Amino acid sequence: MVVPAVQSKDVPISAIELFDGPNGAAFVQLTGLLINGKAEVRSCTGVTQINKSNYGKLPKVALTPSVTSLERDAKGTMTLTRGTESECVVPTNLKFEKDESLTPAQLADRTALSGQVLSSSEKGVTVLPPFKPTVKIVFVQAPDAELAEYLRANRAHSIAQWQDYLARYPKAAHTDTGKQSLVGLLLKDGNDGLAAYRSSASSSSPAYAQLRTAYLRADQAHELIPTSDDAGKLRDAVHSELVLVADKIRAELQAYRQALANHTTGYAHLGISLQLTEQTLGVDPHFDQGKTLEDAIGTETKRIGAALQSGESNIAAQHYDEAVAAVSDFRAFADEEPRIGAILDTAYKHHFEQGKAAIASQKWRDAVQEYQRAVSIKPTAEATAALKQAQGSLQSSNDQAAADNALQQSNAFEQDKKYIEAYEVLADLPETQRALVKDRIQTLEPNYVKSASDEAKRLLDAHNPIQGRADEVGVQQAYSYLQRACTLESDNQNLKLRRDLVSQTLSDYYVARAKTYLDKPLGSGVGVAWLYLQEAQQYQPNRDDIRDERTKYSTIHNIRSTLSIKVVFRDQTSRRDSSGFADQLSDAIATGLETTALPVRIIRAADSTPIDPNFQLIGDVLEHRPVTKPSIESLDSEYLVGTRDIPNEDWNRANREYEAANQDLQKAQRTLEATRPHGKKKDIATAEQAVDDAQKKADTLGRKLDSIPKTKMIDVTKPYSYTKKTIDLSAVVELGFRITDASGSVVATNPSIKKEAEKQFMVLENVKPEDTKGVKQMGTTPDENQFLGDVEIGARGDLIKEVKDKVQTLPSKILAQARKRFMDGDTDGSAEEYILYLNSTPEAPTPERDEARKFLHDQFNMVWPDGAA
Repeated sequence: MVVPAVQSKDVPISAIELFDGPNGAAFVQLTGLLINGKAEVRSCTGVTQINKSNYGKLPKVALTPSVTSLERDAKGTMTLTRGTESECVVPTNLKFEKDESLTPAQLADRTALSGQVLSSSEKGVTVLPPFKPTVKIVFVQAPDAELAEYLRANRAHSIAQWQDYLARYPKAAHTDTGKQSLVGLLLKDGNDGLAAYRSSASSSSPAYAQLRTAYLRADQAHELIPTSDDAGKLRDAVHSELVLVADKIRAELQAYRQALANHTTGYAHLGISLQLTEQTLGVDPHFDQGKTLEDAIGTETKRIGAALQSGESNIAAQHYDEAVAAVSDFRAFADEEPRIGAILDTAYKHHFEQGKAAIASQKWRDAVQEYQRAVSIKPTAEATAALKQAQGSLQSSNDQAAADNALQQSNAFEQDKKYIEAYEVLADLPETQRALVKDRIQTLEPNYVKSASDEAKRLLDAHNPIQGRADEVGVQQAYSYLQRACTLESDNQNLKLRRDLVSQTLSDYYVARAKTYLDKPLGSGVGVAWLYLQEAQQYQPNRDDIRDERTKYSTIHNIRSTLSIKVVFRDQTSRRDSSGFADQLSDAIATGLETTALPVRIIRAADSTPIDPNFQLIGDVLEHRPVTKPSIESLDSEYLVGTRDIPNEDWNRANREYEAANQDLQKAQRTLEATRPHGKKKDIATAEQAVDDAQKKADTLGRKLDSIPKTKMIDVTKPYSYTKKTIDLSAVVELGFRITDASGSVVATNPSIKKEAEKQFMVLENVKPEDTKGVKQMGTTPDENQFLGDVEIGARGDLIKEVKDKVQTLPSKILAQARKRFMDGDTDGSAEEYILYLNSTPEAPTPERDEARKFLHDQFNMVWPDGAA
């Protein structure tokens, strides 16, 4: 900064002295400044040692208006500045001892300042501070408080001092420069804080205070200079770091929610996410992601807080089960949150003590219930063992009660000479209860065998041959009596023979019934027939005719009695090269359906079957094509063909300046030569100084000229044209399908599944490697088949999903058809549909499967076996 100084012989010199006081940078404004009583100094440029002899030869330098400042560097050397150039100086009026030789810095220590103090930054300063190393004097036209404060802030080079200056002078001559300086310091401090935070970010204790500093400094810098790019970059960098922390918060919050959903430990994740959020908003209270996460974490915190409050209130009211229910979602956090653990411990202890009290009173059921509640709260070894013991006692009590009740019934039946009922009411008891009455069972066995044999004979006389449902049930009951009697008297050959004859009768009957249904056209009775063959095989497992019938009709049964679907896909487009696409879709659908939860049997279009499947999926390729729209442009550019040398204008300019400086030097030398004969020392000194100045200028310009090349090399270019090809590539795949039943009726459909894609490609061709405008060869012509293939994959995925969704609805349609046929009086057709439904749904206890089983039992006296097909 250039500060004007307007001193003359008659005008006192005004200046600002800058020094370091007890509280940092300080200044005094003064007038009448003299240095060792003089308004001049001596130049010591190029001199390292000064003695009495050469001191007097040092040129004097008056403190004229061209002098802007005088200062001492850290080593003590005194420097005077005029404009942009500085030179070494020493004070005048110095006395030397004999043979004394000193450095310029040592002579500067003998500087004595005098003048009147007008004002100072520190109170009570009335004497000029000594001219020590690092002290600086700035010459001014008149006292200037604003300039003094500016120079003080510039000397302090601190954020606080610049802020103090700008607070005092928000609109002054040096305000903008001050803002620039303050912004520089703010950004340095902010970037240092950012770097410190980044170096600690991966540690266990990131320096969030440093990141806060970076945020504040960026904000302060932006407020001072809204257009500052560096301030914007720092703000963006801080925001990027906050986004990374927000990602960590989201991960911790997700880990907490996952632990909550999976009922595993992980409560600490909520605390970590809360802590990180507080740190984030501590850096930037307006950080949008932080505010959003704060709300989400607050919701989770309030939820668990409300649960804890409810649980503790219920514990206080001795509503222990309600207390456990209140914190049920958070029970996995019991080891991490003491309040949850306390609620569970109290409820557990209550139920465990209640269980002990019930045991003491032999209230086994109450004891089991209390211990079950205790185990459900905390499955300790103590509670588990107590529950097992109580369950054993309850089972023993229940077994004894059931056995006693069965004995009473058995005795009553025996008194009425109903020996079959008297025996079976005991023999049909569960094993643990039957063991309590085994002696009584053995006593009843002889009478049971005789009565069962007689009852079997009576039933066979009444119901054999089998003519209908009542006869079938009667013969089955006779077989059951004989089978149990044979078990009790295994050596009784007569009983075995009679049992085997009844077995033959039932098996023959079921085979005959099966053949009746197998003879129905188009396999319309194969489902019922299969059940009859299974019944027949239960009574006579090794019949060849049963195996033959099953082998003969297995293919028809596998189609008719299962969820069989034939998949046919047709290509309705005119595109010749997509002929294989329909086959690909057929294979994809078949593979996709085979992975569903339903037991689907897929029949491909090329497969030959004796009968049509229950359903047919007919798909159509409605549209399948890529569209390429290219546009070509010829663009101009230039390329490098070589280089050539041209005169360097910078060298020419420097040469002119150098020659002019030499002329000035020669002129100054002539003036000096002309002045010397007159013997006027002052004029000679002035002329010598002019020669020195001219010599320095010439030397400087000479060095500048030597550093500049005389010529410079430029590129030689030529124009040429290259090709820009813009390719708009689009592709569309549209598919549709419908599912029909055996009668051809549509049961499910989706007429249009459409997938489209568009993309623009740019290709630059015929670009020369030597292009000088930055144009590069770019891009390749896109492969339309690959582009179409990507669209095909998406359409195929959507198609498979839609088909799966529709196939999932088929069992419900089969069930509806079974009900309709029964309402229409078609019992056999209804049975086939119910069997198809049972074979089309997973084995699980559902009301619909129970309905199908009940129908088969009520209408056909059949029990649906698990795993039937």
